[in-house]
Amino acid sequence: MKKHVDEEVLVPLIVGVASEVLQDFKEQLGKALNGDCGDDAVCVDDKENVQTALKEHQNWQRWFTVAKVKGAVRMKAKTKKYSKDKSWPGSEYLGDCLRAMIVCRGGKESGDTIYQTWLQLEKAFGIKKGNGRLKNNFATAGILEGDKHQKPPDMLMNVILNVEGCMAMPAEIQVHHENILDLKESKTHLLYEIYRAESINSLQDSGQTSNDTKIIKKILEEKVKVMEEKDKVLEENAKVIEENAKVIEENAKVMEEKDKVIEENAKVMEENSKV
Repeated sequence: MKKHVDEEVLVPLIVGVASEVLQDFKEQLGKALNGDCGDDAVCVDDKENVQTALKEHQNWQRWFTVAKVKGAVRMKAKTKKYSKDKSWPGSEYLGDCLRAMIVCRGGKESGDTIYQTWLQLEKAFGIKKGNGRLKNNFATAGILEGDKHQKPPDMLMNVILNVEGCMAMPAEIQVHHENILDLKESKTHLLYEIYRAESINSLQDSGQTSNDTKIIKKILEEKVKVMEEKDKVLEENAKVIEENAKVIEENAKVMEEKDKVIEENAKVMEENSKV
């Protein structure tokens, strides 16, 4: 019952509310960055077309994009894991129902730009203990945790989006350095997406799938088709084996009947010999 409520009631509710406030999130983020989609912070609707968008803003310092609401399939998977690892309801721990990414331009001023971005978002969304959080991976760059290598450094914020008439909605904002992001997406993120994917379809569930991921998905789909064909062949072979087994069973019954006849004839001959 609890699992049903968590995955079939709460998750669809969260997806629905997140979809309703998605535009509000985008507007509040643009306002917080003082760009209003202008030269300071360029709003990019489609991440795949970012280079085209930036050509119109040669002096850009930051660009940002807001992703589509995370799909219900992925949310249910995370909810299930949270319920197991933490507590019920697992949906309580969903912190990235809404997601945005801010990219700060590389260069001598990049450090100041990243810091200014943090100050603006901290003020706009009231980030403090008990109301959001900051995970500054730039501060721990190069520091290893045991035998694990650190992911490319960035800044991760969880904020609470408040829109009148709707329940409060958690959102995740990632702040990246332009050059580090290029390295991350070209070298490491593809493998990370494949590693965390529970199925082929979930590779595209995030709504912001890279071209490389689409290629990998296509390759995996082709491999699945090959496996499905092999399964069909195995299934056909199994049917043939089953039919052969039936024939053998019928033959065994015939032989058994013949043995009975021979046994009866032997008894008759034995009786006749006594006479």
